[in-house]
Amino acid sequence: MREKVFSCLEKWHMTEPGMRIVVGLSGGADSVALLLLLSEYREKGQIEVEALHVHHGIRGETADRDQAFCEAFCRERGIPLKIVKKDVPEMAVGLHMSLEEAGREARYEAFEEYQREHPGSRTALAHHQNDQAETMLFRLMRGTGLRGLRGMEPVRLPYIRPLLCVTKEEILEFLKEEGISWVEDESNQELSYTRNKIRHLLLTPMEQIWPGSVSRMARTAEQLRETEEYLLKETEKACALYAQIQTEEIRIRLAAFEELHPAMQKRMVLSLLEQLMGSGKDLEAVHAEQLVSLAHGKRGGRTSLPGGAYAELGYKDLLLRRKSRKKTPVEYQEEVRICLPENFSEQPRAEFVFGGETFLFSMEKAGKMKKIPNRCYTKWFDYDKIRHGLVIRTRRPGDCLANGEHAHKKLKDYLIDSKVPREKRDGLILLADGNQVVWIVGMRISEDYKVTEQTKTILKVQIKNREE
Repeated sequence: MREKVFSCLEKWHMTEPGMRIVVGLSGGADSVALLLLLSEYREKGQIEVEALHVHHGIRGETADRDQAFCEAFCRERGIPLKIVKKDVPEMAVGLHMSLEEAGREARYEAFEEYQREHPGSRTALAHHQNDQAETMLFRLMRGTGLRGLRGMEPVRLPYIRPLLCVTKEEILEFLKEEGISWVEDESNQELSYTRNKIRHLLLTPMEQIWPGSVSRMARTAEQLRETEEYLLKETEKACALYAQIQTEEIRIRLAAFEELHPAMQKRMVLSLLEQLMGSGKDLEAVHAEQLVSLAHGKRGGRTSLPGGAYAELGYKDLLLRRKSRKKTPVEYQEEVRICLPENFSEQPRAEFVFGGETFLFSMEKAGKMKKIPNRCYTKWFDYDKIRHGLVIRTRRPGDCLANGEHAHKKLKDYLIDSKVPREKRDGLILLADGNQVVWIVGMRISEDYKVTEQTKTILKVQIKNREE
């Protein structure tokens, strides 16, 4: 198994010399085996290996046991470990998800936080061939196309899956041969979870009837992935040749479009719609069929599409359009990193521009301020509480705000509770420290960064030419 996994790492170019790899470590057999193998591969691959464990706050003493196991396992082997605590039950309620979905959301949120702290790092996930087979069956039963049947990809940066070349049975046999222990997650036996039903009620009997079926399904996923990659390139060629792409409108030349195979027609319109809308989130096969049917219908026909988009059939073109939206300067700027010069005076000497606003930064000694004024566009912060470095940007997934002395809330939830209109949320300018929102400009600041009696150095941030 060791050689299989090392070969997989190299075949898919999962790592590069000098790269930092963090392993999502639950304490279960799969993640323990992955961490063990990657730690062995460190010297050969010239990589750094760390582990990240998410305490979900679900199973009480069992969750504490899992954390303690991970700490001991990493300590014995000299592997750096980061512990992240998430309140999954609270997330499940707040995001209207099942515990299973919220747990996955919590893990990926923790991975994203780590990647922001360590740019260029990659996260290794312990999915294996049995997980791949489960994913294929799950998607097949829900209804999916070729793209969905590819299953999970070995590499989808920043994530890598080195165990997709081995089965669960191989992993367990490897750990037993090495004399390595692991912890069992009792929830893996609960049939209330859809994936557990697929695993125990479908895959196990399948493997008994057709031994090796799991590995064959994994090979099928790889073949489908190769086919999909080829078709994706052909789709891109067709889009470049037969479509005129603009910001708010896409024109498909009917004469050329009608000569394409129906399968390519559907792929082409879905790809173009995804470009038009900026996301393929709400797009389904039915929308492709809708557009192909429209293209072969009467001139002047029209159909509505997700996200406020629509299609019209002209005399020579099939037009895909979306409702016009005005773009603010904020949309053209990803972020501005704040690099403050040393020993600058109390008068604003550091200026940064973002979204059409000029930010003035200065520092003050805490003793000189008797009371913090309440102003809308000038704020004062405890400079020593900044952990990762300040940036000015718009919101991102995983952003949090401390809105009480011991209360942290997802920024998305805070904006909903504050009744900020959906269309205005993406345009809000934030001062952030990692994924922690320090200041929602024009609204409130984080409780975590407020000036207190213990504050030694105050950072003053002012928006230029704004009335207070």
